[in-house]
Amino acid sequence: MRCIPAVPALAACLVLALAANGFAQPYRAPAPQFGIGATTEEARQESPPTLMKAEAAPARQEIPPAPPIPAPPAQATAPGDMDAAPPFMQRPAARPQPVRPDITYAVKPAPTNFRGLPWGVALGRAEGLAPVTKPVSLPGTYFRPDELLRLGQAEIRSVAYYFPKGALTGVGIIFEGQENFFLIKDHLIDLYGPGRQMGDRYGWTWDNFFIDLRLRDGAGELRYSPQP
Repeated sequence: MRCIPAVPALAACLVLALAANGFAQPYRAPAPQFGIGATTEEARQESPPTLMKAEAAPARQEIPPAPPIPAPPAQATAPGDMDAAPPFMQRPAARPQPVRPDITYAVKPAPTNFRGLPWGVALGRAEGLAPVTKPVSLPGTYFRPDELLRLGQAEIRSVAYYFPKGALTGVGIIFEGQENFFLIKDHLIDLYGPGRQMGDRYGWTWDNFFIDLRLRDGAGELRYSPQP
C-alpha cells in the first residue's frame, strides 16, 4: 500500500485551518512609527512626553529714540570771529626783533650832480649842451660834443642828459662789454659803497635817488635818476 497521496491532502487541510483562524480575529491597526512614514500631525499628537518643545524666541527690544537737541538760550550769540583758530591752535605772540638796516639803501650819500650839472638845473643854465638829432631826434635829450668818454677806468660810448620838462632829471650812459661793466661797477662801489643785485641789474638806492647798472647781450647801460 502506498501513502504518498495522503501528504498533499493533509497540507491543504492545514492551510485552510490557518486561513479560517485569521479571518475570525478582529483587525488591529499597526502602531504609528515616528520618523520614516509618520506624518507631522501624528508625530505632534503621539510624541512622547520626554521630548521638549523648542523655546520661543525672545521678543525684539526696540531702541528708544534719541532725546532732541536742546535749543540754545535766547540770549546766546555767535562768536565775533568765526574764522579764528581755537585757543589750543593759536601760535604764541612773536618776540620783537631788533631793527635791521635796510640793505636796499646805499651806505654813502647820493651824488648831487653829474660832471658839474646839479640835478634839477634848468636847461637855460646848462652850458655846452646840444640836442640829440642822430640817428633820430629825441626831444628833451641833450649831449656834450666834448664829452669825456671814460668813467673811472671804463670806456663808454655816449652820455645823454635828460631835460623832459626843462630841468635835468637824469643821465644815461651807454657802454659795451663785460669788462667795462665790472670796471664801472667797481668805480661806483668806491664812490657809494656796495650796491644790491636785482636780477640782471646792480644798483644803489637812496630816499630820493637811484643808480641802475645793467648788462644784456653785451650792451650795457648806466642810469642816474633822481626820484620826485
